[in-house]
Amino acid sequence: MEDMRRNATAIRGASVGDARELARLAAQALPGGWDEEGFDAELRRPDALLWCARSREAGAAVQGALAARRAVDEIDLLWLAVAPGARRSGVARRLLDVLLAEADRRGDTVCLEVRIDNRAAVALYRSAGFVVTGRRPRYYRDGEDALRMSRPPPPVRPPSGRHEEHVLGSALPLRIDATVVRNESDAGPSLWRLWLDCPGWPGFEPGQFAMLSAGAVTDVRRSDPLLPRPMAIYRTRPVRDGARVEILYKLHGRGTALLAEALPGQRVRLVGPLGTPFPMPPRDDACARLLVGGGTGVASLYELAARLQGAAGATRVLLGARSACDLMGRSDFEALGVDLRIATQDGTAGTRGQVTELLEAAIRELPDAFVYVCGPTAMMRACADITAGRARRCVVSLENRMACGFGVCLGCAAPLSDGGYALVCRRGPVFDAAAVDWDGLP
Repeated sequence: MEDMRRNATAIRGASVGDARELARLAAQALPGGWDEEGFDAELRRPDALLWCARSREAGAAVQGALAARRAVDEIDLLWLAVAPGARRSGVARRLLDVLLAEADRRGDTVCLEVRIDNRAAVALYRSAGFVVTGRRPRYYRDGEDALRMSRPPPPVRPPSGRHEEHVLGSALPLRIDATVVRNESDAGPSLWRLWLDCPGWPGFEPGQFAMLSAGAVTDVRRSDPLLPRPMAIYRTRPVRDGARVEILYKLHGRGTALLAEALPGQRVRLVGPLGTPFPMPPRDDACARLLVGGGTGVASLYELAARLQGAAGATRVLLGARSACDLMGRSDFEALGVDLRIATQDGTAGTRGQVTELLEAAIRELPDAFVYVCGPTAMMRACADITAGRARRCVVSLENRMACGFGVCLGCAAPLSDGGYALVCRRGPVFDAAAVDWDGLP
């Protein structure tokens, strides 16, 4: 019987001429939803994805429909409804399968909200690979809570027999209200560590980042500050149903001050991992690797140092800060057992001076090294000058201000040496040092 029902229904893309029937379906299945005018406007949007299910019989009415919108690499499922007489016939699942096939073709994550008490819908989405990533209190007009669910596409695999420096899409972004486990000051009064439990965490590559809400998510919406903050993913460890994500950050302004007030058990909104990671030379490549970090840029390098352990070439980590109390992650790098060199401007840790002086010495000792840099713009520019023509390659992780992390707001554009601009959140944050127009950076 199920096969007969499926064969009797055709799924096709909706068109403007379907607005009236879609509105009629909405009135039956989701009272208070879109009307004909709303569907007509939606069907004309360039980012809209709409499908309808109709019996193959001539003149049959629409049995079900699905509406979604696509933004960058994410599809938001807005509306899925089935006419009362066509329920329990597989129409909803067939519509959902069409959407997921389209998302997989594009490499998109699909997100949605569903009423927390709609057990049938939650079960449907779980069976299609969705996982719960958060909860939105009083999301619906009647005060009912919503579950936030997402479903990433299959991982992108490199072609067989071909080395890839990294595979974009291997760590797909997750939107979640992550639970604060610990949040405490670290080596100095302005340095903090935050641990977040993230169910469904997809993994990440060294150099990627996450967007964090400015402080804990509360029942009262806050608009000051409104925008999230980009934070390097320091490291993770697996826990049940996901991972514990560790973030190192420095108190600098109202946003990070609010983040420091987040207490265990509260939730912080997280979107990540995002961005292009550091390129990884083959482990059997005997070239030396030099990791240069300054200020908060140190937080981008720990996972890279950990994964380079055991590589054929030597790995040396060079860290710089104003003073010992500003130095991030020193004990963690020491615990890795890497060749660690430190410079502070006031001489309270390591040698007195700039981390760029350590790099100059290291380049003389280890010519043709692969150099990774993250830190203040002036420091990265100096490293680019030092390594030009003397290193195998120098890559930098830019720290431009970001508002969205997905390339929608266009606020993190960086000038390129060959002309034009690139969005740091999309093409970066990792760039070849020679590709950056350092004079044009703020």
